[in-house]
Amino acid sequence: MSTYREFRAQTKKKRRRRLFQRCAMLLLIAVLLGGSAWLIVQLAGGIGADSSEAAQNSSSLVQTDVSQPAGSEVIQSGLLTDGPMEKTINTFDPITPDRRMYALPENGKVDLSYFDDATFVGDSITTGWDVYRSQTGLPNARVVAEKSTWPPVNGALWKDPDTGEIYDPMQAIADTVPKKVYVMFGTNVLVSEGENVEDKLINDYASFIDDLGTRIPGCEIYIQSILIPTAEGTASKPGLNPERINRVNDRLAALAFEKGCHYLDLQELLCAHGVLNWDIAQPDGIHIKPEAYGAWLNYLATHTAYNTSATYLVSPYPATQTEDAAVSSTPAV
Repeated sequence: MSTYREFRAQTKKKRRRRLFQRCAMLLLIAVLLGGSAWLIVQLAGGIGADSSEAAQNSSSLVQTDVSQPAGSEVIQSGLLTDGPMEKTINTFDPITPDRRMYALPENGKVDLSYFDDATFVGDSITTGWDVYRSQTGLPNARVVAEKSTWPPVNGALWKDPDTGEIYDPMQAIADTVPKKVYVMFGTNVLVSEGENVEDKLINDYASFIDDLGTRIPGCEIYIQSILIPTAEGTASKPGLNPERINRVNDRLAALAFEKGCHYLDLQELLCAHGVLNWDIAQPDGIHIKPEAYGAWLNYLATHTAYNTSATYLVSPYPATQTEDAAVSSTPAV
C-alpha cells in the first residue's frame, strides 16, 4: 500500500502528462491552421494574378482601330473584331452516320399542286416520271433525266435519245425555274466496283448541289435514297449490293444535312425488306414498274418540308384533344 507522499507524487505526474498532451495537441492545431492560412493566401494570390492577366488580355482584345469609322466593328463570340462573323451553323460533325436519323419524317399530306413547280432529276429510274405519265399521277411533271447518267458536273452534256440533241442538263434544269428539285443518282456509278468510286459519287453530288444553289437560288433540294436491287439485280451487277448502297446512302444523308438539303429515305417504302419489293420490281431487278410511281408519289406528298404556301389535304399538325372532343361532341344531323 502506497504512502500519502507516493500518492501525491503519482497524482502530480499524471497531471503533468495530461498538460503535456494538451499542449502538444494545441501546438499541432496551430501548425495546421497556419499551414491552411498560408495555402489559402497563395491560392488567392494566384487567382488574382490570373484574373488581372485575363482582364489585361480582354482589354487588349476589345480595343478597336481608331481609324475605323464608328459602328464598323462586328460582334463575334461576345468580342469586337475587325472581320466578318463566320457562319457557325452545321459546322460540326454529324452525330451518327445512319441515314434514317437525317431522313425527312412524314409531315401531313400536300395537294398534288405542290409539285407544279418541282422538277425531277436523275437517271433511267427518274425517266419513269416522264415515260409513265398516265400512271404516275403527275401528267404535267417536269423531268430532266436520261439513261446511264450520274450527277452532271464539270460541264457534262447529255444526249436526248429521241432527237439526238446534245444539251446541258444544268441549263435544262434551270430553264424549268423550279422551286423544288427531286434528285436521284447513283445506280450507274456504283455499277463500277473500282476504288474511290463511292468518294467520286459523293464529291460529284456535292458539286452538283452547289451548282444548283448558284443557278437557282432559294430552290429546295430533295435528295432521294438510291434503291437496292433484288437478289437477281445484284447478281447481275455485283457493285449494287445492299451493304455498299446503304453505306453510300448514309453518306448522301450526311451530305444533305451539310448542304441544307432534305433527305428522303425511299427505301422504307420501295425496299421495305432490304431490297426492291418483289411486286414493284422489273425483271432486271433494278428498275421499277409503272404502278410503283403512284406509291412513290404518295410518299413524296406525305414527306415534305413544311411550307406555309402549300395546300395540305392532311394537316401536318395532329388535332388537339380539345378539337377531338369538340368533334366527337357535335350532334349528328
